[in-house]
Amino acid sequence: MASNASTVSQPLLTADGTPLKVSLKRSMRRSKLRAIGLVLPPLLFLMLLFIIPIGNLLTRSVDDRLINYQMPLTFSIIEKWDSQTLPDEELFEAVYYDLGTINKFLITNNTGREVNPDDPGWRVIIPKRGPYKEPILKINPLWGEVETWMPLSRIVHNSLEYEGSKKEKRNVEKRAQFDICSYLTPLTNAACSRLFKVLKNWDQQSLPDEKFYKALYKDLSSAHKFLTGKSSTRMNYEKPGWKSLVNKSRRGFNKIKNPPYKEAMIKIEKRWGDVNVWQSLVAMKDPFTSGYYLNAFDRKYDVDSNVIMQPEERQVYVMLWWRTLLLSLIVTIGCLLLAYPTAHLLATLPLKYSNLLMICVLMPFWTSLLVRIVAWMVMLQQEGVINDVLVSGGILSDENRLPMMYNFTGTVIVMIQILLPFMILPIYSVMKGIPPSYMRAAQNLGATPSLAFLKVYMPQTLPGIGAGVILVFIVAIGYYITPELVGGKDGKLIGNMVAYHMQKSLNWGLAAAMGTVLLGAILILYWVYDKIVGIDNMKLA
Repeated sequence: MASNASTVSQPLLTADGTPLKVSLKRSMRRSKLRAIGLVLPPLLFLMLLFIIPIGNLLTRSVDDRLINYQMPLTFSIIEKWDSQTLPDEELFEAVYYDLGTINKFLITNNTGREVNPDDPGWRVIIPKRGPYKEPILKINPLWGEVETWMPLSRIVHNSLEYEGSKKEKRNVEKRAQFDICSYLTPLTNAACSRLFKVLKNWDQQSLPDEKFYKALYKDLSSAHKFLTGKSSTRMNYEKPGWKSLVNKSRRGFNKIKNPPYKEAMIKIEKRWGDVNVWQSLVAMKDPFTSGYYLNAFDRKYDVDSNVIMQPEERQVYVMLWWRTLLLSLIVTIGCLLLAYPTAHLLATLPLKYSNLLMICVLMPFWTSLLVRIVAWMVMLQQEGVINDVLVSGGILSDENRLPMMYNFTGTVIVMIQILLPFMILPIYSVMKGIPPSYMRAAQNLGATPSLAFLKVYMPQTLPGIGAGVILVFIVAIGYYITPELVGGKDGKLIGNMVAYHMQKSLNWGLAAAMGTVLLGAILILYWVYDKIVGIDNMKLA
C-alpha cells in the first residue's frame, strides 16, 4: 500500500524527464508566441494605415491650438473683457505683441494657462536691424546659457554625422532645418536655415555671440510670418476680413514705437475699433473646440457661446450635405436598377457568354479613371457625341441641345457608370450560388414565374444587394474626383470641400471635422445594415 501511494504522488514525466505540467506550459507559451507573431504584422498594418490616421483626423477636428500659439498673451487676458464694449489698452497691447513680435517663441511658459501676462519679456522690443543679443536675453536670460542651445546643436550634428549619398545627406540636413524650427515653434513646415549654418560650426562650449542671436531672430521672424498666415486663415473663417486685417496690421505695427497702442492700431486699421472683430476672438480662445463641427453645418458660436447660424452668404455646407446625400442615393438606386438584371443575366447565361459579358463588366477596372471621365466629358458636352446623335436623329433641334456637362445631371450619369461594377459583382456572386432548381420547384408547386421570382429568388439575393448598396453608397458619399471634373458649381459635393480645405484654404480642422462626419455616417450605415441584414450575411464578389 505504501509503495502504491508513493507511486501516485510522483509527478508525471515526459520522455525527456520534464514534468508534464511544465512541458504543457512551455507548449502553450510557444503556441501563444506563434499566434502573436502571426497577428502582429496585420495589426501593425492596421495601426499605421487606419487607426493612427483616423485618430489624427479626430484630433485635428477639435484642435485649435495653432491660434493659441499665435496669440497666447491675448487669450490669457481676454476673459477679463466684458465682450460688449471696445477693449481697453491692455488687450490692444497684448494683440500688438502677439502679432508684431517673436517674444512668444523665446519665453519659456507661453501657451495655455501657463502664460504669465506680467512677465516683462513680453514687452521687450527687438530692433529690426539689431543688436539682437541684449534684448533676447532681456526676454529670457536662459538664451545666454550653453545648455539652452545644446538641443538645437544636437539636431544639427546628428544630421551632419549621417553617412550616405550626397543627395541623402542634403535631404537629412534639410530635414534638420525643419526640426530646429519645430523645436522652437509649433510649426513643422518652416525651416530654420540660418540657425543651422551657425550651429554647424559651433564648438558646443563657448557662449553664443551676436551672430547666433541674429540667426535666431531672422529664422523666428520668418516662422512667425508663416504662423501668422496659417492662423489668420482660421481667424478669417470665424469672421470674414480677419486675414486682411492681420496682414495689414503687421505691416503697420512697424510704425508704432511707443504706447498707447489702442489709438495707434485703430489709426492703422479702423476695424480694430469694431467690437464684432474682438468678439470673434473670444470664440477661438480655447485650445480645443467643437467650432469646426459647427462650421461644417453653417453654424458657429457667438460671444456668449450660444450656437447661431452663419451669415446667409456663408451658408453653403448644409446644402452640400443634402446634395451629397441625394446624389449618393440616386447613384446607388441607379446602379441597383442597372446591376440587378445584368447580374441575373450573367448568372443564368451559358458559361461562354457569361464570361464574355464579365470581361465587359471588369473592363472599367483596367482603364484609367481619368480616361473614362474625359471620355464621358467628350460624349456629354453640348457639342458632344450624345447630343449630335439626338440632333441627327431628329429627336432634338440644334437649338435645344441637352446640357449634361458641368451640372448635377452629368455627375449622376458618370458616377453611375463608374460605380456600376461595384454593384454588379456582389449581386452576381450571390446569384451564382442560387440553384436554378428552386425556381422550377416553386413553379411546379403552382407559382407564376413572377411570383416565384419575388417570393423565392429575390429574397436569396438580399445579401448581395445589401453588400452592393452599402459599397456603392459609401464610395459615392465621399467621392470628389468626378464631381470636380464633371460637376461644375451644381455638382460639387462635400468631398470637394474637404479636398479644397486640405489643399487650398489649409483649414485642416474644418476638413477633418467634415471627414469625421462622413466617417460617422458610414459607421451608422454599417450599424443599420447589421440590424436589417446582418454583417455576417454580407456577400462580396
